[in-house]
Amino acid sequence: MTKVLYICASPRGEDSAAVQGARVFLGALADSVTVTEFNLFSESLPEYTHTLAGAKQKTMTAMELSAAEAAEWAQVTKLVDQFLSADHVLMAVPMWNFGVPYKFKQYIDLLTHPGLTFRMAKDGPRGVGSATGTVIYSRGGNYSPKNGQPDPFDFQSPYVKAWASLVGINPLEEVLIQGTMAGPEAQQQAVDAVTGQLTGAAAGLS
Repeated sequence: MTKVLYICASPRGEDSAAVQGARVFLGALADSVTVTEFNLFSESLPEYTHTLAGAKQKTMTAMELSAAEAAEWAQVTKLVDQFLSADHVLMAVPMWNFGVPYKFKQYIDLLTHPGLTFRMAKDGPRGVGSATGTVIYSRGGNYSPKNGQPDPFDFQSPYVKAWASLVGINPLEEVLIQGTMAGPEAQQQAVDAVTGQLTGAAAGLS
């Protein structure tokens, strides 16, 4: 049975184009697929405190953690365990100021640690995870590559792809919902334009 972890990085709920795209994907999944939804704006993500930073450093050097450090580190390992247990990771990620929402960055910072989600090898880091992934980007404008070159304002896709590669999400399919600032009708058209891509990606899971 395939397990999907759906990470929602928008506070706008069903008004979000990325969330609307995710609903298309989820609605096309086989009945045998189980879904865990993790909304970054409604979950209480742990803060990255001095104590948590100390716990990370001690863990990396095999030192004993204090009770306070162990308690905060346990919150991180709980998130990591949930993430690594997924067979497929679905992410709904709107573009904010050419990048990703701060809650998504916080989640990445909480997950990404050597020995937990990646390991160092002679030829570079290797992801611990083995999930496949789909990321849905919603964007107010059009930030597709231009003339064969990446859009200079797109810091969203390169960052997410680099992180996904680091932690072992492979392959990662990117779905672009663009031009959403033009109003509700344009947003719906943008979602409709990628419906085939989304249902096709979902159909590959069983």
